[in-house]
Amino acid sequence: MNVLVVEDSRSISHLIKAFVNDLGHDVAVAATGEEALQLFDPDTIDLVLMDIALPGIDGYEVTRRIRAQLGDKWIPIIFLSAQLGDEHFVEGIQAGGDAYLYKPVNGPVLQSMVAAMGRIGAAQQALQDANDKLQEMAFLDPLTGLYNRRGLLNHLEKEWGRARRNRTALSVLVMDVDHFKAYNDHYGHLEGDRCLEQIGETIAKNLHRAADVACRYGGEEFLLLLPDTAREGAIEVAKRIQLAFQEAALAHEKSPTCDHVTVSIGIAERGDEGGPEALIRKADQYLYKAKELGRNTWFAGDYTAASGLALIAVYAVAF
Repeated sequence: MNVLVVEDSRSISHLIKAFVNDLGHDVAVAATGEEALQLFDPDTIDLVLMDIALPGIDGYEVTRRIRAQLGDKWIPIIFLSAQLGDEHFVEGIQAGGDAYLYKPVNGPVLQSMVAAMGRIGAAQQALQDANDKLQEMAFLDPLTGLYNRRGLLNHLEKEWGRARRNRTALSVLVMDVDHFKAYNDHYGHLEGDRCLEQIGETIAKNLHRAADVACRYGGEEFLLLLPDTAREGAIEVAKRIQLAFQEAALAHEKSPTCDHVTVSIGIAERGDEGGPEALIRKADQYLYKAKELGRNTWFAGDYTAASGLALIAVYAVAF
């Protein structure tokens, strides 16, 4: 652990540091409350040993400020004080302390308390990690490992706000697996699930930026969120993904479009009107246009692709 010792007496702080070092922990020392607040880092300090009678800000107030800085995060704070009496103990606990030891410091008692708080801190961290994992799982699709609809909408709301503030591009790809019902009817639902897993892997492998978000939006429909990406860049992503499906060649004997699994893609870029939902609706409309054009293709409003590889202008665009 990284331990912060707040003690204005140099001899006592050296003694405390030696006791804590004997347990294998690293120690930083502050002689005043102001110095303690400067040294305290909620991301690196795991335990605080706090004197009460300090020059300037006392230990109670330092503790209150540390607790305010920590927010929902918890680390143990142990008061060390020569002040006897229940009222001091009560004030220390109310200020945010977790334990109260009296001076002069008893080495074995201090070490036992530090060890106990270390165990509590480890258990608290394990619980927090488990909660974080559960929270993460709530946003993931259990079959493909991609984000689910809830996770996608969470990212979309944030990226939409950022794009508006910074006046940057934001594009969405909505894709649907062509003739997936026929796939399930022919191969069975277990193979259908396996196919969806492989589709998720293929999509994820072809997103080359950490900021890009892939989601299983529902059933055999997938959605990609591409921050800082205009329509032209989104088209390149769509072409890359369709080429990846061609190379993967996942057999689909009952597809009237192709002998392997293919996807149709609708591409939309954020405009000045509407919100995130309108962006998805527009991409979804373009997806159905891609299906009308024969599937295994993409549509982006002004442009489409004949086979997912060759670019064809739907109408002349003046430059």
